[in-house]
Amino acid sequence: VKRGELDESLIDRTVERILRAVERSRAIKPCEVDFDAHHGLAREIATEGAVLMKNDDSILPLDEKDTVLIGYMAENIRYQGSGSSHINPTKITNLTDAMPRALYFSCADAHGNVSHEEIEKAAKMAKERKFAVVVVGLPDSYESEGFDRDHMRLPDGYVSLVEAVAKVNSNTVVVLLGGSVMELPFADKVKAILYMGLPGQAGGEAIADLLTGRANPSGKLTESWPISYDDVISKETFGVRDPEYRESIYVGYRYYDKAKKEVRYPFGHGLSYTKFAYKSLTVNGRVISLEVENTGNLAGKEVVQLYIAPKTEGIFRPVRELRGFEKVSILPGETKQVSFTLDDRSFALWNDGWKIPGGEYQIEIGSSSRDIRLSQTVNVDGENLSEAEWQKGSWYEDPVGAPTREEWERLMGRTIPPSVEPKRGSFTMDNTCMEMKDGSLMMKIQYKVTEGIIAKSFGGKRDMSDPAFKMMMVCATDCPMRSVIISSGGAMNDFLAEFMLLMANGLFTSGLKGLLTGKKNSILPK
Repeated sequence: VKRGELDESLIDRTVERILRAVERSRAIKPCEVDFDAHHGLAREIATEGAVLMKNDDSILPLDEKDTVLIGYMAENIRYQGSGSSHINPTKITNLTDAMPRALYFSCADAHGNVSHEEIEKAAKMAKERKFAVVVVGLPDSYESEGFDRDHMRLPDGYVSLVEAVAKVNSNTVVVLLGGSVMELPFADKVKAILYMGLPGQAGGEAIADLLTGRANPSGKLTESWPISYDDVISKETFGVRDPEYRESIYVGYRYYDKAKKEVRYPFGHGLSYTKFAYKSLTVNGRVISLEVENTGNLAGKEVVQLYIAPKTEGIFRPVRELRGFEKVSILPGETKQVSFTLDDRSFALWNDGWKIPGGEYQIEIGSSSRDIRLSQTVNVDGENLSEAEWQKGSWYEDPVGAPTREEWERLMGRTIPPSVEPKRGSFTMDNTCMEMKDGSLMMKIQYKVTEGIIAKSFGGKRDMSDPAFKMMMVCATDCPMRSVIISSGGAMNDFLAEFMLLMANGLFTSGLKGLLTGKKNSILPK
């Protein structure tokens, strides 16, 4: 404004908007909130979303008084994620609160560490009850906003604990807590697995309701669960500075189905304490109808899934794709009709615009992507699309192993410059302190200074196992230098950042000269 580059009236208008927001906030009146009702809703949501992955011999539901609860998370439930998803709950219900008649042994800690003595005692207590429920999951430090996961494993201590209990009690049930897919090496050694995700403040009650049969599980997996991280097609390109999405459309179940690769649990999977029979599939134009019957003895809910499977040969597309789903509540012996209406996009693919390949398609109805119960062939009018030249004989026709860079470039139709690892002498304002610190004393100092500043908010503790501390460190040190200037609140200006960058690149004289004269230097790498 003082230099005449900006009209003061524009500033006035901006300030006026802020002042109006202040006035509106003052007009907000306190209101009555039924926290118990909200807690009840949280309990319902947690129950509806839980996924019963396994239930051999119908071991669940179980009797509370014949049960021992084992594990740190039974008494300290991991109910929410880290970072900006943090909320202040009105109250917390743990599983031990919701199942007071069950025996409980608290072993392990918040990080999944378990001593040999604790495992031995857990196994001994598991022998004393008919059912052993081991509550494990991903600790806070394993997943959070701000940083990627390094692997898909549970803590080794948790795995050892589950295996030790399952060895002495054939009726072992595992309750899983965590916000993402996990490797489950013990899956074949336990009778049942109940995945709760991050269930919220009423999670303990929801788990108890499901374990004891007061509620019937009805959730479905929204991700494929591979047997191990080695089975994930993007394992080589995930978590790097410039990831290359070589897998293209073959993501999740689209990849596993195309590659005919076994998974631990498929997309859409989820069991119930009752059984459902699918029948009477009819296709009337674009309207798909079927009947679902509850053939068991309990009321339950089923998520009916509709997939479209193209039969046209040679075109670059998945084996099947989800095109609709419907959750229906059905009483024992009751039959309900479920209907879906498809449109052009249900059959279309992107090929310089949305286009429908004409030919035969399978309408598939299933309980998961690998549990197809009903199917019917339909003919769809459309265009005659031929196989692309780049596709012939490539990984994208037969996805065995991983796509090469050359195959990926042919798919993209252009040469893609490989990502160059940043190194001293070529650092720019787009590089981060994290990237530069291993090759620069200046950036090592900057990293330590940042660590100290952030630690002040954590009682002086520099604990990378604390997800909040780790998230703050990653946000502060793994963002470009230009972003640091913006977010520093004036603590770092252009000249200071440029000085540090020149020093990081080994240009000490130029860096000091720029700092002392206050003039920008033109020799920085672009």
